[in-house]
Amino acid sequence: MRIERDYQQIVRLAGVRSSAEMRRLFGRGWKSINKSQQVWVRHLLTVWGNHLSGDEYERGEINVIGRLMLRCEWSEQKSRQIEKIVTQLYCDGWRGDDLYRKARDLLIPQSSTANIIALAKESDDAAFMESVIVKTFGRDNPIRSLARLRYCKCKSAQNISQSLIYFTGITQKEARSRMEWASEILEGELYYAVKREMEKEYSVLIV
Repeated sequence: MRIERDYQQIVRLAGVRSSAEMRRLFGRGWKSINKSQQVWVRHLLTVWGNHLSGDEYERGEINVIGRLMLRCEWSEQKSRQIEKIVTQLYCDGWRGDDLYRKARDLLIPQSSTANIIALAKESDDAAFMESVIVKTFGRDNPIRSLARLRYCKCKSAQNISQSLIYFTGITQKEARSRMEWASEILEGELYYAVKREMEKEYSVLIV
């Protein structure tokens, strides 16, 4: 039976025995992130995946928070400010693009040098993410394949776990553990990689 390329890569995860081994083989060290950082990374992956698949998605409260985190010079304090403002506007009845624009105007003054980045299109975000993902993981890394399956092809973690079980014979518990390890690597590595690339863009704008 022929297995499509992304699943061929994912099957490689079945032989990994621990989180540490997976990080050694497919990551770049131990990187952990908090809930706010996780929201940010998942938003970027959602934009990337939907753009590549050609799908439109609802600009809900969480997506607006994530998009604004990309548009500001990121810090934990800034993320809490973004969450507070967006949540308040959402409670006041703002939705979709109107919610994003209103929150952006409050958070990013028009005079800010960051405003150039703030007005970028989501297609630019998707291209940016594709570049960072390829640079971070390479084209034959199963972590990149996991990202493609989850965000471009809309496969759930459970669906991918079942595929691992079907193709490799590992147990449900083993498959679930490998999905958790791989997802932690994906989100942690990308958070720091995207943050580094953003800092480069800000430094160019400020100079």
